[in-house]
Amino acid sequence: MVVVSSPQHGIHRQKSALAEESGVDIFYLPISAVPCFPSSPEILIYNKDMENDSANVAVIGAGNLGNAVGKLLAANGIAATLWDVNPAKVPGTKRGLDEIIPVATHVFLCVPSSAIQGALQAIVPFLPPDAVIVACPKGMDAGSAKTMGELMPELLPQGQPFAVVGGPMLAEEISAGKNAACVIASSDEQVLSTLKALLASPNLRMETTHDVVGVSLAGILKNIYAVAIGAADELALGDNEKGWLVAQALAEMTSVAQALGADARTIQGTAGLADLVATAYSPFSQNRTAGALLAKNTVPTLRGEGLVSLPFLVRRLGAGTQQYPLLNTVKEIGLDGEPAAPAFQKLFQA
Repeated sequence: MVVVSSPQHGIHRQKSALAEESGVDIFYLPISAVPCFPSSPEILIYNKDMENDSANVAVIGAGNLGNAVGKLLAANGIAATLWDVNPAKVPGTKRGLDEIIPVATHVFLCVPSSAIQGALQAIVPFLPPDAVIVACPKGMDAGSAKTMGELMPELLPQGQPFAVVGGPMLAEEISAGKNAACVIASSDEQVLSTLKALLASPNLRMETTHDVVGVSLAGILKNIYAVAIGAADELALGDNEKGWLVAQALAEMTSVAQALGADARTIQGTAGLADLVATAYSPFSQNRTAGALLAKNTVPTLRGEGLVSLPFLVRRLGAGTQQYPLLNTVKEIGLDGEPAAPAFQKLFQA
């Protein structure tokens, strides 16, 4: 089957000499019905001989990340259905989760961490037992203060395969065709190998690990510490001091993650350090922007996953938060309302 995005309205089927010779069906879709693609026509080719064995992917959440994941899958000729609680984000899609999920081989959860429980509750009644759930949020669940790796086995049916993803994957850059790096974590080796094949792309460097705890924590921690770097940039701190802040952030991230059961190597690699640098210095980063606004004594309207997760991490650590000076500084400016400039000066002189 060949699916072609077309400026014409409505989905229609067209016969051609090529179709008749090859036994391939050609369907034309309106460009507006394929929101994860650019506005120019794009051809997605599926091997008809493999059609029954190919992946059928559902992407829950049609924001920047969901659309970027959809584009990655489309480049590999993989059928992906985007769904969002807001139908306006996916024009032309009328099927509900009761139709999409039962036939899915993989379900990518591209929603904020605050929406993860609701998303799981919505899809679980329709989940095939062998469908792989891929958790993309890099935050903590608001109700339980648990990571994605902790939450998945609790809310999914027993034995449901799942993975969490981390690494520098800024959605805007992926959609623009720029390179990204991804770390896939699962306890199931088969899940790792199938996801690596599913997402294979010359623009995406992939690593796999069994350290689900570490990858989950890396995403949470890098977002929180990116708030600090964003604030430091807005305060016009020197490069020397910002270099020290990055080193301090990595040291604290490693220590916190180890205390919560992660492998230090995960934090010091692509899932942790690389994602911290990308998030802390990217103009696309809500966490960086949130830090910059805090430095101006402004309450961010878009808080990003870092500030959303911060109180839950502090709750998990309890009095232990005081062991981590930079984390405590982020708490002071992000939760306690203290001015950023004196807080950073106190931190540097400690």
